[in-house]
Amino acid sequence: MSQLLHPFEAWHHTSCAADSTVVVPDGCRDLILHALPHQPPTWFVTDLADSTYTVPGTVGECYWGFRMQPGTQVDAERLLALLQSQTMNEPHNALPLLHDCMALDTRVADALQSLARHSQVAQAARQLGVSERTLQRLVQAATGRAPAYWKCLARVRRAAQALPGAPSLAECAADHGYTDQAHMTREFGRWLGRTPAAVVASPQWLAAIGASGYC
Repeated sequence: MSQLLHPFEAWHHTSCAADSTVVVPDGCRDLILHALPHQPPTWFVTDLADSTYTVPGTVGECYWGFRMQPGTQVDAERLLALLQSQTMNEPHNALPLLHDCMALDTRVADALQSLARHSQVAQAARQLGVSERTLQRLVQAATGRAPAYWKCLARVRRAAQALPGAPSLAECAADHGYTDQAHMTREFGRWLGRTPAAVVASPQWLAAIGASGYC
């Protein structure tokens, strides 16, 4: 499983062809500097993804990103205003501002870890020593998503990452707490827009689902 071990993870991508890039839900928000050829670069902060989407590519365009830990709260409006006012066009120069505008509550981090480990929200709440309602309020307030979002996202990402080594789709479904193979297939469709068989057959999709994120 891929995990973020630091407050954020730096990444870079340059498009060598006009191909679309698959972006799968990873439970993270990113601060991104996007530069198109012969145009001034622009900063933006991504929202949490609820489903897979594609980003069209232009030859020569570049992305520099900082992927924040799941559950990180960021004052995106203030951060972008500071970056624009100080004309920050070098990615790493933005790090002090990013640090100043982001925060991760340890209670939220613990809650998300527990939700990823347990098959039921009630089990996660018991492990944390809080009520389901308290867990619901904490996670919803910090992330804008309910605990069920995080539990289901972690499960589908783990299942997708396990597919290449699974003896069968049915066994993969059982190993990850799905009622049956059909249940797993529906969840893949909801989150990834692909069947399990289509995911495991595509190196591009396996690479996308294997990137760091929540699981």
